[in-house]
Amino acid sequence: MEIKFLINDFEGPLDLLLHLIKELKMDILEINTNLIIEQYLDYIHQMKDMNIDVTSEYLVMASELLHLKSKIVLNIKDAEDDSEYEINSEDDLKNKLIEYEKYKNIMPAFKDLADKRSEVFTKLPESFTEYQKEVKLSSDITLDDLLNAFMNFQKREELAKPLETTITKKELSVEERTKSIRSILKTKRKMNFLELFDKISKEYVIVTFLSLLEMSKDHEILITQEDNFSNIFIESMI
Repeated sequence: MEIKFLINDFEGPLDLLLHLIKELKMDILEINTNLIIEQYLDYIHQMKDMNIDVTSEYLVMASELLHLKSKIVLNIKDAEDDSEYEINSEDDLKNKLIEYEKYKNIMPAFKDLADKRSEVFTKLPESFTEYQKEVKLSSDITLDDLLNAFMNFQKREELAKPLETTITKKELSVEERTKSIRSILKTKRKMNFLELFDKISKEYVIVTFLSLLEMSKDHEILITQEDNFSNIFIESMI
């Protein structure tokens, strides 16, 4: 049987051996070891005769197979110099081929996964602070200070909330809440901003917060705080 192929067609000596087994229509578990070894060695000799460079891994396998063939011919089961060889029996050769075939068969699935992954583009998260519109308050208090005060207030109110509550939802606009705050400040002129919260709900807090920001921007109110973490006061400017 004449086999013609190039060494670059294979990914290594085990790939070549697997090809030879399939060409001879053998089962790996029932291979004719002598025939496979002869076919492999003939192939290596053909490559040398054609002045084709044979890489070292193919020559190492040739050495392993020659060692195995000599043990089979001489009927030697164990030898003192076996430690330097990986293939010391027909079972060793079969197990290596079976293991390699498993990897070879699963590679197309990995290639498909790699192809699908190449179609996905990811991007590291970016900071959008440079695009953020700066909100200037009519005082030395920053927007973060006001946000922290709101968050701390919400935490306290959540803890004080009864276990069983009945919630009724009422729509409230920023315009309506602004009018309400103006009315309160006409009477009190200056007040602790926590006094503005006679109701506790997410919508109510958000609308109040937005109303205060809008009023501060329009210089209707002055927001002050004497020291860090001290009370924040709202004072009417009109």
